[in-house]
Amino acid sequence: MRRSTPLDTETLQIDVTGVYGTVTKTIRVNYSLSERAHNVFDFGVATKGPLTTNGNITIAGVNIAVESNAYIESLNNFVALTMIGNSHIAGTVKIVNPLAVTGIGANAGVGGATGADAMKHIEIGVPAVEFPEMMPAVFYSYATNVLTTSVNLKKDVTLTNIRIPAGMNPKFSGAATLEGVIFIESPNVVEFTGGVNITGVIVTNGSPTDDSGTNQLIFRGHVGNRSVALLPEEPQFAGLQSQTGTFIIAPGFSVSFGGTFDTLGGAIAANGIEFFGNAGGKIRGSVINYADKAMMVWGNSDLYFNRSGLTEVPAGFVPEIVLEYEPASYSEVAL
Repeated sequence: MRRSTPLDTETLQIDVTGVYGTVTKTIRVNYSLSERAHNVFDFGVATKGPLTTNGNITIAGVNIAVESNAYIESLNNFVALTMIGNSHIAGTVKIVNPLAVTGIGANAGVGGATGADAMKHIEIGVPAVEFPEMMPAVFYSYATNVLTTSVNLKKDVTLTNIRIPAGMNPKFSGAATLEGVIFIESPNVVEFTGGVNITGVIVTNGSPTDDSGTNQLIFRGHVGNRSVALLPEEPQFAGLQSQTGTFIIAPGFSVSFGGTFDTLGGAIAANGIEFFGNAGGKIRGSVINYADKAMMVWGNSDLYFNRSGLTEVPAGFVPEIVLEYEPASYSEVAL
């Protein structure tokens, strides 16, 4: 017989009773509960679908190569990794599908090796890691200002805590400065053709199983991004400054970057991810593709991942709960 009793929010007491003939014994131990980010955040790139790179592509770590490690499930596609042109991944690649094959061009490489030698840095048939549930709803209440057609998006605009209504399909062609939460309702196609500077987080309410690409978030110009921690201490941002580690959490939306960026200040998660054209810069976190379709990196895209010192659970993701046995708590009790 087993009985569990919460002692506080971080400690669970377990009593286990065993019976042998006329002898009954109960032991008692405590486990401490803690939260941590899922292992998927240990990778620079993680994708449920295949990964394709094509062109002059560099995927590397800012500090060390392992920051750019790639994780690929590709359970429904045997061709898990395709690398064409001068494509290079500085870290290692781990592929879950045990029957997966790769297509790596003569000038493409992984882990510093090119062509056939790149296979030395690719593991096939690795154990799967869990993709955490996305919880963008924790941000919705901040988006109190509804974007309307009266706002001229062809000119430079500054907007705070906005909600983009379903079906609006706005195109920001002027320079945009956005602060706080940008909440995009499904369905929508939101496009930034001019430059955009965001101090905040972008969230959506699409279905986490929608890989159709009907909903889209497209950046064609330069993207500047700063953490929510840098928002001013004002009532409209109350509590938001602590919701760090995430830049985009977009279930049901595909996200595309076609322009440069300095440093994107958090994790990017969506149902479909693409870097094209001259997209490139630093990413302070992981890029996670929840879609079964391929993640595409093509053109002249250079992605530099900086995951050094990241230990907290990125905001908007369900954390992994960890139980840790406390040896000093062991005792035998009479019930």
